[in-house]
Amino acid sequence: MKNNLISLNKLIPLLLGIVASFFILLPALVLKNSETAFSGIEVAFGHEFVSLGTWASGKIIFSPLVILAFLLPLIAGILPMVTKKGHLLSALLFGIGAILLFMTPSLTTVTVTVGGIVSEISIDWVLGIGVILAASVSIIASLFSVMANSSKD
Repeated sequence: MKNNLISLNKLIPLLLGIVASFFILLPALVLKNSETAFSGIEVAFGHEFVSLGTWASGKIIFSPLVILAFLLPLIAGILPMVTKKGHLLSALLFGIGAILLFMTPSLTTVTVTVGGIVSEISIDWVLGIGVILAASVSIIASLFSVMANSSKD
């Protein structure tokens, strides 16, 4: 019975980390008072959302911190599988990932180019379902990792 508990203590964070990272495919940010949404992939890796040839364009700029926010849960889920005392570090990484996910609107830069002049603009974002679910799963995984660490003692 103890072997099953140990394997579940390692498997559950991994599954939760995979699920949290998978939410990068869902809408991450939504424009306030609009139905326009951008997936986590578009927000993390950059996306040109409007292009009028050489006259004007609007872009979401590549953000390594948003990529990290979605990857940290996956890394945190793998840690208990590869290290003996990975649960505590896993809980910490899940928590940091959740914080970064909630910070996604402030980590996202949008630029508008008009006639060759590039300007950074401020957007009122609303968190999308992808970020909310990923952060929630990360918090649950963090709590589980803390409990799994304390149950080993």
